[in-house]
Amino acid sequence: MDNRRFRLFGNRLPCRMQKICLIRTSVSSLSEAKIVASGLMRDHIAACVQISGSGVSLYRWKGKLEQSDEYYLSIKTTPIQRRRVIDWLEQHHPYELPEIVWAECSATDAYGDWVHGAGKSAGKSADDQRAGST
Repeated sequence: MDNRRFRLFGNRLPCRMQKICLIRTSVSSLSEAKIVASGLMRDHIAACVQISGSGVSLYRWKGKLEQSDEYYLSIKTTPIQRRRVIDWLEQHHPYELPEIVWAECSATDAYGDWVHGAGKSAGKSADDQRAGST
């Protein structure tokens, strides 16, 4: 390895550029946001759900211009769990046509490791985990 390049990173090797998946959705109230976030966390398919304060959305719906206050959820999960989160949202979201958008992002090694570690129990319900611990 070129010593000059290694010195740029101090005593550490370059970042692995860990990939995580960031999924975004919106709901009409803080109570709905908490219900969605709690369900995703309860089912162990997200490492973190961040709820952002209300904003105003302007959109066309069924031919009419609409305006709504909304709360925004940023869901952090692994790329492998992305499909499970989307399926969950499609089944449980209070909107007829929910906004569900995602991007695969690079994260710091430490944060990426945390997201991936939090996802290790993903796919197991609370009952499955209790049954496995006995």
